[in-house]
Amino acid sequence: MAFNLDPVRAVFEALGGLAIPIVHIAGSKGKGTTATLLAKIIQLHGDTVGLFTSPFIEEEIEMVTVNGIMISREDFERLQDRVRAVGPNLSTFEVQTLAAYEYFKEQNCDVLVVECGMGGLTDSTNVATEKALTLLTHVELEHQEVLGHSLSEIACQKLGICRPGVPLMTVPTQCPEVFEKIRESGHDVQLAPAFELAFHHPESAGLAVAAADFLGYPMDSVIEEALARLTLPGRFEILHYGPHTILLDGAHTYDSVQYVLGRLPEFIQKNHLPEPRFGIHFLSDKDPELWKLFPRNRTVWVPLEEVRAGKKPEELTEMAAHEIFEALNRETEPQFLAFVGSFRLVCRICETLDNGD
Repeated sequence: MAFNLDPVRAVFEALGGLAIPIVHIAGSKGKGTTATLLAKIIQLHGDTVGLFTSPFIEEEIEMVTVNGIMISREDFERLQDRVRAVGPNLSTFEVQTLAAYEYFKEQNCDVLVVECGMGGLTDSTNVATEKALTLLTHVELEHQEVLGHSLSEIACQKLGICRPGVPLMTVPTQCPEVFEKIRESGHDVQLAPAFELAFHHPESAGLAVAAADFLGYPMDSVIEEALARLTLPGRFEILHYGPHTILLDGAHTYDSVQYVLGRLPEFIQKNHLPEPRFGIHFLSDKDPELWKLFPRNRTVWVPLEEVRAGKKPEELTEMAAHEIFEALNRETEPQFLAFVGSFRLVCRICETLDNGD
């Protein structure tokens, strides 16, 4: 994350800027779900929509799609090289952001849906100025060493994506401190009601549906059915491993973890699954108490080789991903494993499955 956007902005402008209207999304949780659902609604209405999300699960090309189709590796490398030629000292994420903007121009997108990487005010995605709408998902304490140590400070960073005259849409469950900062910002604020849509988070779905309607892309029964079938990587994602069921979710805030755990009983009952066992990992910049939301006798800590890796709680057993699946291979009855806590954890599990570790 850049603390000074001037170098990024200079490169952005040298590349010709960006005139495509943008829906810009900030918040602590639900950004990716909201962004993906909104982009899908726009696509189903027949317009060409560019989507930029982060982090990726396995490959960086997942960050950039047009009408649901990922950018090719060749195009992403080509455009990153173009950006580096103008701004050789930008960070990796800054280069990826500007390369995505270049791709969306090449693809003649009608509208863009852009998720902030972190914060908002000084996030590299915020160099874009042509905003049609700004969205603020639920705000919680996160990245406190960067964004601030209170909800008010973090909300100020998130609200940095707003522009005068551009409406702001948010969820009605924000904490009072966040609403106070929203009121102080003076922006035109609209509240988006929750929307029940399969196993997608109701707040995220509601924000996407309300934003789409505001932009002139109303929901109908055909679109709703398509969204209900839409699988989002790392967000209540279900995989099958032989007779066993695997759930992957990158939930890493208190509310998002609670949501996943709250959805499990219905999912288990509907699919006749056994009591779940959990593999978790929360990165070092997340709430260190989140592991306590899980049953200790059915939860293991999965180590990650990651600079931001979290510290294993003393009360939990550590078990590497490949060890978990080696043990699972010895099970004669169908099992249900849920991996929760980080998209880096989701990536590690996917790598283990892909490699047959």
